[in-house]
Amino acid sequence: MLSIVLYVLMGISALLGILFYAGAASSDVLIYWCYILLFIGTLAAIVFPIMHMVKNPKSGKAALIGIGGIVVIFLISYLMAGDEMIDKYDGFISGPAASKRVSTGLISFYILAAGAVGVTVFSGVTKFFK
Repeated sequence: MLSIVLYVLMGISALLGILFYAGAASSDVLIYWCYILLFIGTLAAIVFPIMHMVKNPKSGKAALIGIGGIVVIFLISYLMAGDEMIDKYDGFISGPAASKRVSTGLISFYILAAGAVGVTVFSGVTKFFK
């Protein structure tokens, strides 16, 4: 059933692409089609993992622990972030609230990047000694 839906969506996309290059369809039609595909993809990305978690609760538990870890990292980043405004920020950041969000994103990126490097190094070292 899903493969049929996939082929139908691919066929519609190919047809719209051909019609666009032939001049029979405007770019607005393609943009709306992309919105529809984005909605379908987002819905599938939310619904199918939930269905999998219901069928297999043990894997769902691991996923929820991972999501909880990400939430904790963002909470720590938010608490560490500052909301100060420097004159250089005027063209880029609209106010203190936006500055706090940008700082939160940067700090969380730094924490996640450091964690990724740490896990990579740890994995390499443990494989070296095995």
